Amino acid sequence: MSPALSFSRPDIQPDGDRVVAVGWSSDGHLAMSLGWTLPLLDIRPPDAVLGFYCPTDYEDPSWASPNLPFGQDPAPSPGTGYNFLYDGLHDKPVSVYTPRASKLALGGWKSLEDPRSRIILHMDWEDKSLPVLINGLRRTGANSVTNPPFPSVEQIQAISPLAQIRAGNYRTPTFLVHGTRDDFVPWQASQRSYGALRKRGVPIALVILTDGLRVFDLYPAIKRNPAAVKEVNDGYEFLGAHVKPHV
Repeated sequence: MSPALSFSRPDIQPDGDRVVAVGWSSDGHLAMSLGWTLPLLDIRPPDAVLGFYCPTDYEDPSWASPNLPFGQDPAPSPGTGYNFLYDGLHDKPVSVYTPRASKLALGGWKSLEDPRSRIILHMDWEDKSLPVLINGLRRTGANSVTNPPFPSVEQIQAISPLAQIRAGNYRTPTFLVHGTRDDFVPWQASQRSYGALRKRGVPIALVILTDGLRVFDLYPAIKRNPAAVKEVNDGYEFLGAHVKPHV
């Protein structure tokens, strides 16, 4: 947190000695990855992590299989007039991106009409998630894109929280939330990570929401589900318990 920033609430002061990380989906994976990557840089990892429906086991067979969210046909309609992948690639990294609402996004964020979300759909439909995540996509010329190879086991384990837990490299107190109707990341992976952390004596909590959809907490309907609201709040209570000031 930059010391030059001013806050509208003077009663809230950031404390760099008490830090937690929260993330949804891939951001949850990034939050967990701080637990084993920061120590390599001699930086203290977060005091706790809260992850919502995040990937924790990249060795799960689902990552090497096609995934058709919402039962959509992977073939673009004739006459779309776009290059499926090329148009979504940029020369510089893009850190924040949201498809326009007019693009009729699937699940609120993926649309064939949107060049960036077509990359995600390509990863889902063509079982290219791990090749793209680990080895990347690049433009190679006019309207052509690289075809990244499938990564090695060592490459996959280097980014997989469960593999790092089993290796003893991840010891951060963690709270995981996952719905049983997640059509992208298997909830069973969160269950395996929970078991592995418990086995190593790391503080861990897991909430499995029966019939919980992906991004369930971002739908307005959550307001009509007190149980789901409580589970989300419990996650933040977990974080708070791990950064309480010492008396």
